[in-house]
Amino acid sequence: MSGRIASLVVMLVASLLVPALCFAQDDDGYKPDTAVADAASLVRPSVVAVETRFDEPVLSTKYAFWQFFRGPRPLYGLWGSGFIYSDPNYVITASGLMDHVEYIRVILEDGRSFQAELLGENEDFNVAVLKVDWGPDVVPQIPAFGDSSKLKLGQPIGLVGKPLFSLDTFATSGVLSAIRKEMPGADEPTDEFLQFDASYQLSYVGGPIIDVYGNIIGMIDFTAGGVNLNLGVPINEVMQAAENIILDIEEDVLFGVEVQFMAQGIKEIGLAPFTFDLEGDGEAEDLDYGMWVSYIVPNSPADIAGLKVGDIITSLDGVLIDSRYAYNSYTRDFRVGQLVMVEYIRKNEATEEWYLDQTQVQIVEDTSAEDEEGEDGGGAGSMLPPGHP
Repeated sequence: MSGRIASLVVMLVASLLVPALCFAQDDDGYKPDTAVADAASLVRPSVVAVETRFDEPVLSTKYAFWQFFRGPRPLYGLWGSGFIYSDPNYVITASGLMDHVEYIRVILEDGRSFQAELLGENEDFNVAVLKVDWGPDVVPQIPAFGDSSKLKLGQPIGLVGKPLFSLDTFATSGVLSAIRKEMPGADEPTDEFLQFDASYQLSYVGGPIIDVYGNIIGMIDFTAGGVNLNLGVPINEVMQAAENIILDIEEDVLFGVEVQFMAQGIKEIGLAPFTFDLEGDGEAEDLDYGMWVSYIVPNSPADIAGLKVGDIITSLDGVLIDSRYAYNSYTRDFRVGQLVMVEYIRKNEATEEWYLDQTQVQIVEDTSAEDEEGEDGGGAGSMLPPGHP
């Protein structure tokens, strides 16, 4: 009998603990049923409407969404979304809204509108920075920004934007369905985009993608043409592009290599080892990282530093190159005069053994007249010339 009583006591205690544990999981304030709503309410005051006026009336199927209520008549401007930057003198929006622009205004949720100046654009990431004079009586609310390098596949997200020709603020929710490494049909670069399943109006474009805690983790981009994929630009890329625009950094840099990410075919024809002991601990692992060097620009920094065709770049300044994204992301931030420590794997032709080495490359300004689209042009790109494996 005493054994049965003891069992009942254990079961009773367990039944009391289960709800207690469930409540404990909510101690950080996260409640799944209201998470997106709460997050949207946090970022809502920082979301603005962006209205533009064209330099001349335009009639084009490109603007079918905005022309829907006007019928077959010329359009005089566009309507989209944006959000306050970490420096409240600036607003981030999509550069695609800046076509034919002659006049821009941003409108706060309370209806107050302010003329804005287009400070600059980064067309690779569809980022535009607007400079706004809010006057002495307006202090825009700066939103919280997340770290898009820590995003996870399948995590819940929200979209916040402005419906067409309205001061209302709308929100939708979904999940990150992909963190794109390849994007058929999208403009270059093709490896820096967030894909999500949440539906949205085109007037949301330029608005924020948020996590369930109200941090902005990306900017809503246009749907990729021809493949019907909803895309966003990671906030780390948005912030870097915005900083370059604000600081007026437009220098073209010269690294001097053309590369492609490690592929099985490269190893099968003997241009790279199948395994390598990168850690130097005697344990070889599959070589599924690194960028294989297909071309070195003569007299470039890479050439002067001793890099050669066939080298496999494994890290830059200690950052492991485990994806094409990692390489593109790091090299995109190169600056003139920067010293970069390049670690690479090379084959000893005499012994046919692969070994790890490193060299230091000093980045210089790219003064070449030609920089063909899709090629490195001596810069830090990652396209393999036609005919290479």
